[in-house]
Amino acid sequence: MYQTVVGLEIHIHLNTKTKAFCGCQAEFGDEPNTNVCPVCLGYPGVLPVLNEEALAQAYAVARALGCQLSKRTLFDRKNYFYPDMPKNYQITQFHEPVGRDGRIEFSAPDGTVKSVRIHDVHLEEDAGKMIHAGDMTLCDYNRAGYSLLEIVTEPDLGSGEDAEAFLLSFQRLVRYLGVSDGNMDEGSMKCDTNVSIRKPREGLGTKVEIKNLNSTRFIKKAIEFETKRQATALDAGQRLVQETRLWNENRDVTESMRTKEGSLDYRYFPEPDLPPFVPGAEFWKEVETRQVELPLARRQRLVETFGLSREQGDFVTESRFMADFFETAVKLSGNGLAIANWLMGDVQKELNHFGKTLEASPLSPARLAQLQKLLDSGRIHIKIAKQLLDAVFEEDKDPEVLLKEKGLEAITTEAQLDPIVDAVFAKHETVVAAIAAGDVRQKGFLVGQVMQATGGRAAPALVNALLGRRLSLPKS
Repeated sequence: MYQTVVGLEIHIHLNTKTKAFCGCQAEFGDEPNTNVCPVCLGYPGVLPVLNEEALAQAYAVARALGCQLSKRTLFDRKNYFYPDMPKNYQITQFHEPVGRDGRIEFSAPDGTVKSVRIHDVHLEEDAGKMIHAGDMTLCDYNRAGYSLLEIVTEPDLGSGEDAEAFLLSFQRLVRYLGVSDGNMDEGSMKCDTNVSIRKPREGLGTKVEIKNLNSTRFIKKAIEFETKRQATALDAGQRLVQETRLWNENRDVTESMRTKEGSLDYRYFPEPDLPPFVPGAEFWKEVETRQVELPLARRQRLVETFGLSREQGDFVTESRFMADFFETAVKLSGNGLAIANWLMGDVQKELNHFGKTLEASPLSPARLAQLQKLLDSGRIHIKIAKQLLDAVFEEDKDPEVLLKEKGLEAITTEAQLDPIVDAVFAKHETVVAAIAAGDVRQKGFLVGQVMQATGGRAAPALVNALLGRRLSLPKS
């Protein structure tokens, strides 16, 4: 029996307008090789200039991950040749990263809260993009020089499921901080996975790094495959080698790429063109102002405060916008469970129907709270509430305004309902007689007629109760 040991190297593009060491725009999707300059193309004699906003975002992430923050950080050159690296070296941080020795908790698939130690957080520049077209390989250097933050974890994860859950939790964290959109499909978040196996109570096994992973689902599947592959090899008496492997998503297998390099292969040395950065009082203050209540802590608080289920807590804290929306609506309505149910249910249906996100929809926290208060006051019932919600999306008006315009205020008293029931009984005397003779199944028909006559404004429970008394039927 083997234990799986997983460590991650996560890379995120930071939300900076310009690149890490030059003034070129950092824009995804622009025409190839349009956002380039002599600095990011590595022309002789040019000098890099540090993007301080990138460093502030880097420190903010390291702070949120519980790292010890560097009082003095510097950059190094990592030397390697590859077509997508025009300088033949990468400006990165090796000796003095922005943060070390952190720890962050995440919610595992089994419902427990687990923690992962953070080895270090360091800022570097991204490489370009290679595009393979038939027998040619093209290079787009727009991405070369992007502000890239690498987060290296300790080997604390024990399965593909846990790795996927941790990555989703981390993705949510950087979105809460506003430092990255974390979109793996656009390459703004990438992850290399280090996998080894060992027998219980033994030391770490031979590590294999897996690259070419562009979704959390592939990361989970790659770890599961690699665990089986390594176990099969060891059981057959084979020796594992430290190597880099690629994930083949078409065949769901890892494939050998090259033997794994060590740090000595990169000949790290201090970047001579960038002086050490020593944060001042204003910089530290800025890092602190960027901190937010982290997603897991916010979920736990909302669950405990409003009695939400774990599923509801996960949903309303999926994004910072959603969590803020939820808390504002609850503050205005006083009904946390109801607001969570609206957001998870009918609001999602409306968003899907109209092809909108909550941010871009006409529904505001105030409007959702107003809808719930109308419901809680008894002025409308749930069926009318759903009609009003649909009308909010259709007409972009407040529920109170729509209620008056459409005349949908609920009929809530028997006095209002009696003349309507009289008219329905007079119109359907044979049905009333059949019910009186014992065919109580036809009561449903009369309920439908009353609801139709009121335009759906009558509360169904009130209609049922009144008809039961008028027809002398036992309470159901």
